[in-house]
Amino acid sequence: MAGTPPSGPWADLPPELAGLVLGRLPAHVDRVRFAAVCPHWRSAARQARLPPPPPLLVLKSGGTFYSMPRGEPLRFAGCEEGFVTASGSWLVYHRAHCLLLVDPLTGATMTLPAPSSVYLPAKDGDDVSMPAVNGPSMAAGQFEVIKLIVCTPDLIAALFWSRENNQIAVCRPGASRWLVAWDLPFCTDMAFYQGKLYAVNFAEILLALDISVDDNTGDPCIARIGHAIKFNPLNNPFNVNRMLYLIESRGSLLLVRRRIFGTHNQGNEQIRTFAVQCEPEFVVFEADFEKSRWVNVMNLGDDQALFLGPCSKSVCMPQCDSLDNRVWFLDDYKNGHIYKVEWESSSSSGPLPMITWRDYRGRSAAAWLFPSK
Repeated sequence: MAGTPPSGPWADLPPELAGLVLGRLPAHVDRVRFAAVCPHWRSAARQARLPPPPPLLVLKSGGTFYSMPRGEPLRFAGCEEGFVTASGSWLVYHRAHCLLLVDPLTGATMTLPAPSSVYLPAKDGDDVSMPAVNGPSMAAGQFEVIKLIVCTPDLIAALFWSRENNQIAVCRPGASRWLVAWDLPFCTDMAFYQGKLYAVNFAEILLALDISVDDNTGDPCIARIGHAIKFNPLNNPFNVNRMLYLIESRGSLLLVRRRIFGTHNQGNEQIRTFAVQCEPEFVVFEADFEKSRWVNVMNLGDDQALFLGPCSKSVCMPQCDSLDNRVWFLDDYKNGHIYKVEWESSSSSGPLPMITWRDYRGRSAAAWLFPSK
C-alpha cells in the first residue's frame, strides 16, 4: 500500500477524519502503516492526538514481537534475540563490556556500564568509590539486571540481582560505572515517579531515594533514602507467595500485589505459580503521601489497563472492547532457583502465545515493549 499512494479524495482526507480513523487503530503497527501511505496521511498522523498504543509482547527466543490487541507476529530488521530485559521502548542487551539499549522501532541505541562495573560511592570522607563486592575484581555473574528505568536523558536506574541482596544503582548514559545505594534493604521493584525514584520491599514499605549529582564527575548517586510509607496494614506477612509491582497511573503511584495461591511441581522440576482451578488474585493500592499509607483502590477506571512484568506500565485503552482484560501479566514469579514462566491475560482467552521457560536467576522469557509514540 505504501508503494501506491492514494489518489483522488483519499489523498486529501481531512485531518479530523484521519484522526477518527487513527482512533480506531489502537495497535502501534497499524498507525505506522497508516502514516506510511503518503505524505498527507503521515502529516495527519503527526497532528492527531491519540492515546498511547498498547505494548508489544517480545519473546527472547527468536526475537518475535506480538502486536496487541490482535496478536499479529512481527519481525524487525536487525533486532537480535536474547535481550536481558526491556525498559519502555528499549531492549536491553548484555555485551562483554557494557549494556546496550536498542529501540527496535526507531533504531536508536544507548550504551550503559556493564553489570560488572557496580561500585559503592565514596562515604565518610573517602576520596574514591569501591567495588560493591569484595576483592579487586568483580565476577562477571555477580550482578544480573532485573529491571532498568530510563528516568531522564541523564539518569538511568537499575535493579540488580546479586548473590546476597538486590541492589539499586544509578548511572548516566556513556558512563563507566554504576553507583549503588548504601544500606538499602532488599527491594522487589522500583519506579520513577514525579522526579523521584521509589522502591518497595517485600514488607510493602515504600522507600524514597533522593538522587544527587557529583560536581566533579557528573555521575548521579543515591544521596538519601527515606521512608515514604512505613507499613501497610492490609499486608499479610505470612503470604510469601506473591509479586509486587510499582506503577504510575493517572498521576498516582500504585502498588499492585499479585497473590500466588500455591505452587507445585509439574514434572521436570517445573513450577506452576497458581493452582489450575484458581485465578491469580490482584490487589491494587494507591500511595497516599500526605498520610504515609497505602489506600486500597477498588476501580482502575474504564479506560485503564495494567501490564505487569519486568517492565510494567499503566496504559489508557479506551478502545478496549472487553472489560475483563484490564490486567495483563507475565508470570514472572520466582520460587527458589527454578520456576516456570507462562504468559496469559486476566481473561482465559486471547490471541497471544503461552510461553514456558526456565531460568535460575529470575529472568523472564518475555517482556512488554511500550512504543514511545
